[in-house]
Amino acid sequence: MKNGKPLLTAENLCAGYNGTRILENVSFTLHEKEIICIVGISGSGKSTLLKAIMGTFPGTEIYSGDIRLSGVSLPSLPARQLARFTTEHIGMVFQSPGASFNPIRSYRQQFTETLKSHGRYNPETFFAQVDETFGKLGLTDTRRILSLCPYEMSGGMNQRIAIALALLMKQEILLSDEPTSALDATIQLQVAKELKNLPEKSGISQIIVTHNLALARFLADKVYIMREGKLTLAPETGEVVL
Repeated sequence: MKNGKPLLTAENLCAGYNGTRILENVSFTLHEKEIICIVGISGSGKSTLLKAIMGTFPGTEIYSGDIRLSGVSLPSLPARQLARFTTEHIGMVFQSPGASFNPIRSYRQQFTETLKSHGRYNPETFFAQVDETFGKLGLTDTRRILSLCPYEMSGGMNQRIAIALALLMKQEILLSDEPTSALDATIQLQVAKELKNLPEKSGISQIIVTHNLALARFLADKVYIMREGKLTLAPETGEVVL
């Protein structure tokens, strides 16, 4: 377990959709430079938890409990303020590498627009910052990559580029929804290693949801099991039934 300060805390969180509870009394704390993995089968509530944390997905409802980000209660914020606050501090990488980008617009256009929308674009340092960030993820030839569109890249490359954009946003927390499940085995390992190195290289804390217990054991400082919307801390060793 990391010894850094708490960044994100859920306390007895109950959430779901259209009045139907999916999450039941979920509690956990994410610390600085820590990776938490949440493991469970499809439909167990893993993705619902990420949506509840972000607060920007239509239809996701919080019924009781609290989520605190750097001491601020997220459910208490008005919708516009919530979206601005969470996206300032939290980034997200989706299960499908293509979900992060418009497939027919260049990476440069999309990086520029995203950074501008969050007040993080500086034309004088843009290429240097992207090049440094790409280097952390094993990406080379920055200008060529930025000139391309996502449809011209493999799933593994798109996933790494999506992680790079999250790093450029300088958010403290990265949420990842099955970030390797759509990739082949070799690329899965590459992306997993890159995610594992992010806390020390970039100071980013992470919550990663997955159905893969072996991947979670490799990545995480703490592993939780999600069953029918309830979260429990996994034992450090031994078999776990999902």
